[in-house]
Amino acid sequence: MIELGEVIVHGEAELAVQRANQTVQEFLDRFEAGDFGDIDAETRQFNAQAMKDGGDLLGVYEICSGLPLWIIGDGKQTDVVLP
Repeated sequence: MIELGEVIVHGEAELAVQRANQTVQEFLDRFEAGDFGDIDAETRQFNAQAMKDGGDLLGVYEICSGLPLWIIGDGKQTDVVLP
């Protein structure tokens, strides 16, 4: 289980998720469970190392509207943004 810490949902990300009739929480739940979404092999390796060292983790998800949503967290703070 990934620690989220303080969650900051940036306005444009929240609006995009709402317009797609989804919730930010569904993506946060996936991130917290260690499901980092649509990441490539390099990012998967980066995340694996970050889990050992305590660095930033990146989750990349696709909102139903087709827009990408990024979740970036370090255990103390988690940001939800559009790239």
